[in-house]
Amino acid sequence: MGSIADCLADVRERACASYRRAAGQPGEPHIVCVTKTQPLSRILEALDAGVTEIGENYLQEAMRKDVFALRESHGVTVRYIGRLQSNKYNPILRVFDAVDSADPGILERLHGTQDRGVQRACTFLLEVNAGEETQKGGLTVPQIRELAAASIPWLQEVSGLMAVVPVQATMQERAVLYESVSDLFHDLARDLGSTRVRLLSMGTSDDFELAIEHGSNMIRVGTGIFGSRSPSRV
Repeated sequence: MGSIADCLADVRERACASYRRAAGQPGEPHIVCVTKTQPLSRILEALDAGVTEIGENYLQEAMRKDVFALRESHGVTVRYIGRLQSNKYNPILRVFDAVDSADPGILERLHGTQDRGVQRACTFLLEVNAGEETQKGGLTVPQIRELAAASIPWLQEVSGLMAVVPVQATMQERAVLYESVSDLFHDLARDLGSTRVRLLSMGTSDDFELAIEHGSNMIRVGTGIFGSRSPSRV
């Protein structure tokens, strides 16, 4: 395992190559550096190497490390990618820039809120449980299609989708799941507007190239940049 800078450069090179093949044009996907369990010193090292977006899974850990102060010093976007609990909706909305694991509860609350003066988060990706795993959060592809067909009002708050696939799934199985989510994403973009629905977050350290080839324009990479995670939270 090389330095954080070397690993990030490798991830970016591979991601950009996959994106060019998939999109047929220059550019690169968003690379969200997953910083859960990482100490502030290593996060700073990643930012100095060129990371512009980080993802945290736990509100308390993010606050303890004060990653939000990095916005002013490094211009970083701080995204929430963890499991949501209704009693933490308000603080998450106040301190994060984006919620990539948004659920119907938080989106419905947003849609009914007129005054958002204390709300910082402005980008919301609806979490998709692509593998229909009972132990995971998110809505399945059929559930989202049903809601879209019913023109559920809070879908107007969605900026895109974030897909989670089973860890044990083979690459062939993941390809099928990613394709189904990509189809859903394009249908939502058509129905709700491509200027609104613009982000498709699929792919992690072990399969981001596959995900990009199936339409992802945002990947979430932790171990591919930092190496194996610590078994305990920071």
